[in-house]
Amino acid sequence: MDKKPDLLEVLRAYGVEVESRGGRGNALCPFHDENNPSFSVDPNTGLWFCFHNHIGGDVYDFVGAMKFGLDNWDSRNKIMFKEVVTILEEKNFKQQKISPQRKEDKKKELSQNVLYLLGHVTEIYHQNLLLEEEKAMSYLKGRGVTEEFIRKYKIGCANGNLNVMLSILPNEVRRELAVEAGLIYINTGDGRRWEFMKGRITFPDIDRDGRVLSIIGRSLDPKQNPKYLTLNGLPKVIWGLHRFNQSQPLVVHESIMDACTALLMGVPSCSPCGTGIARHLVEELKKRKTLTFLSQDDEPSKRALERWKEKIPHGRMIVGSYKGHKDLNEMAVKEGWDVAKTRLYELLE
Repeated sequence: MDKKPDLLEVLRAYGVEVESRGGRGNALCPFHDENNPSFSVDPNTGLWFCFHNHIGGDVYDFVGAMKFGLDNWDSRNKIMFKEVVTILEEKNFKQQKISPQRKEDKKKELSQNVLYLLGHVTEIYHQNLLLEEEKAMSYLKGRGVTEEFIRKYKIGCANGNLNVMLSILPNEVRRELAVEAGLIYINTGDGRRWEFMKGRITFPDIDRDGRVLSIIGRSLDPKQNPKYLTLNGLPKVIWGLHRFNQSQPLVVHESIMDACTALLMGVPSCSPCGTGIARHLVEELKKRKTLTFLSQDDEPSKRALERWKEKIPHGRMIVGSYKGHKDLNEMAVKEGWDVAKTRLYELLE
């Protein structure tokens, strides 16, 4: 269980008054002028999210955005991050225990209605990307992702049209399931409905039977935090895990783009889309016969792999080194795919 400066206390220190409702809270966002609250706070996880800017994060992201500006803050900048840590230490805020949400402790089964809805939404997002979203498509192709791969894995883009598209569904109950699943957020102040993944590239997690188990949203803007969003109403997933049977060798990457890159290079791969792995997913990984954890070339990624190795001892841990590049995908883009593929196979051997 991690400890961080108490988010609610930090918000009050910056003049943000949070109105609590059923554990979660809402407030007027300090990053823009508004009359109705779009700033959501979850005290249990220590996370906040602005549904106007579609940006969020933890207490460090909040203080960093206040200090350096929402557009300038970058949690990966060591100098910025160190200054934020200093600010919080000087204020001597009480520490908050951050515990995982209970729904992560045990995997729950998805109903047929939810599976239908996720498949329907996946197709909406996929068509958005293929037909309309040139910026998202250019970004993916710039990272080396082919259109064939995009179609195979049903990658999409959330552009804000989900409310309208869901309104044509014949069953009202299914539309309300979008709220329960976390696809749609209802503002408690004015009742407006927000599309949770708006402005993000979407990666549906599809199993071997073609069922969509969840949808992960990755920020299109590198300054948009957090980098990855998962649907709060559904169990966490490891993207790509259930495309492979338990006996097949599998490589686990922190980054979903590295996992896509490795898949394009013919290496069975998956990603938890970050450094944390929910408890029920640890149990899933323990069932895998041959497992390899491959890090990016930075300290947070290496530390994450050490934690994964502690939880899943039979997994092989490989520290990634990409000749001056931070990760596999960056090396592929800048040095060429043949060079990066050779390096990937060298590491795995």
